[in-house]
Amino acid sequence: MPIATINNCFKIGTGDNERYFGQINTNLIKDITQVFYFEYEPKNYCKQVGEIEDKKGYQRRAKPKRQRDFGTYTEAFGQDLVSPPLLLNGRGQWRFEPDAPNSNYGKIIVEEPANIIDGQHRAGGFIYAYEELSNAQTTEFIVYKNMSLDREERIFNIINTTQKGVPPSLSVNIEKEKWENRVTVMLAETSTSPFVNVISLSGTMNPNTKFQAAQVAKNVKRTFADDVFRIAVLSDEQKFDYFCEAWELVKDSHLESWEVDIPRKEMKFKLFELTGLIAWSIVFHKRLGTYYNTTTKHIDFNGLKIAIDKTINEIDFLKDGEYEGLTGEVGGARISSDILNLMQR
Repeated sequence: MPIATINNCFKIGTGDNERYFGQINTNLIKDITQVFYFEYEPKNYCKQVGEIEDKKGYQRRAKPKRQRDFGTYTEAFGQDLVSPPLLLNGRGQWRFEPDAPNSNYGKIIVEEPANIIDGQHRAGGFIYAYEELSNAQTTEFIVYKNMSLDREERIFNIINTTQKGVPPSLSVNIEKEKWENRVTVMLAETSTSPFVNVISLSGTMNPNTKFQAAQVAKNVKRTFADDVFRIAVLSDEQKFDYFCEAWELVKDSHLESWEVDIPRKEMKFKLFELTGLIAWSIVFHKRLGTYYNTTTKHIDFNGLKIAIDKTINEIDFLKDGEYEGLTGEVGGARISSDILNLMQR
């Protein structure tokens, strides 16, 4: 008894390489596909099977959060969504019926679920979007007619050991719908920025770059996370100007530690690297809003300078100094706590 019929499909290839292209409604994905798993995931949104024809599965354990994130993404973009097709193995259970003799166009009769070779997180995301967000749409698929399970496993391995994800910093340069990304690009490219020429927008670091764009974007967003700035609705240009002016104050009060011209691997201080960026972004998150005048819509940078100047010669930014071994979020949080205590004296 067929479980689904898919119309308007196209056939190419012969023999082991015969395969079909088409679109399916995402409300059907759970019924007509399955994950041939090596390790079972109880919260996987996809149907799962661990053994077929006495052969054990190979698919890695799904990450349900990743599936939900993709499902939320599909809802946000709706019909504008662009997603790679699901790559499937019909295992001889997806039967192509041409519209006319010798035609490559026709319909597919689905007798049993196809194995997902590539795309279990996308498939799970579509299922999540349909079941929990009431969001159904269409997505593309490529299904091989009857690939052997051994070849299916090899194809999965090739795909997942040779492909590389897009570096997060390159995504900053692509995802311009996010304000923090737009401001980060401005910081990287504008001559008046204290961060000009030291932010990698490609993900590739050279000796003179100090920050990945994704790191900067995260901390730009953190800087303006105070509710006062959400209510104020600042423009990109205002956020850029405020961010630059705040960091100019940091630079002026810690010139010895501001190693903008020192190659990254030769730097002796934590100030102008990720740990320092995190530390001051936490400080600005907690303090910048208190200097913002909601009437004039300006920041009192004179008041901020007085507070920052209290930290001069009080914070040891040397890598082998007081905070030796404390880096990243842990080091940034520790240093920011000490900075805030000094600023409040």
